[in-house]
Amino acid sequence: MSGWDRRGAMGAGLTALGAFASLGAQTALAQQGDVGAPLDIETAGGRLRTFMMLRGALDERLTMSWVSARYYGVVEDRMDPLFAVVSAVFSRSRQLSDGRFEAVNAEIAWFTDPVSGEALDTYHNPYTGEEVQVPQGGYAPSKVRFGPELELQLEKEIPGLTMEHEVLPFDLRGDDLWVTERTRTAMQVRGVAKPFRYSESNTYHASRAAMEAPGATRVPVSVSFTNVCSWRPWMNMGDRPGHLTATGVGAHNADWAQMPPAWIAATRARRPEVLEDPAALLAPLWDA
Repeated sequence: MSGWDRRGAMGAGLTALGAFASLGAQTALAQQGDVGAPLDIETAGGRLRTFMMLRGALDERLTMSWVSARYYGVVEDRMDPLFAVVSAVFSRSRQLSDGRFEAVNAEIAWFTDPVSGEALDTYHNPYTGEEVQVPQGGYAPSKVRFGPELELQLEKEIPGLTMEHEVLPFDLRGDDLWVTERTRTAMQVRGVAKPFRYSESNTYHASRAAMEAPGATRVPVSVSFTNVCSWRPWMNMGDRPGHLTATGVGAHNADWAQMPPAWIAATRARRPEVLEDPAALLAPLWDA
């Protein structure tokens, strides 16, 4: 989660503005807060609106999300438990005049001891026997846009980054809605021969009734998180064979009481200003 870790490496996708003719009344409804609208996952506008309620919100207020996960080293067919990670993403979103949604996001993440939950400054790499320095994870504020086919586009192209992004078909059964978003990226890291590769899958689960409630612009969302990535550069693994994988859980549209205690403790000790005013992280890009 430093440099090109997790969501910081996400972006890109082609923008097809002409397809927004199908948004029609859905765009106006989203802009007005949409009082008690039936859930629509059959039209492009309905899917975009639904996706934004899961991933962020239809209104411009700050949203908070978190993930708590455990990392494993994978060499051949052996999977060894390593460190943990706790992450929080702060976001604000708005709908543009052409129908797309724009979001500004920032992540603060900490690699932690899986038993104590304390943020790590150093880590004993069991593969090399070396004590390595552990950086703060996350990524700086960034701006992304979502188009009519749920494609993701970074505001600015990033040299050397390749990306594949997709949202799988929505799965609606009774009151339960599941939507899975997948991303695969590769980025050349300075001083490392091979590119850093990162693949992530997030499955969002929400209540249909909550999404159809009068005035709903955001809903509580539970998240199942899985990734597969190259060795972290800070692990100093060189060309040793193998990779990392992580599994975890999280939530979107959370409040402070739901945030992982390990994340709260580490942030209070190391980045207390984030707890005081998380919206300030986004202000330079949001206000631009």
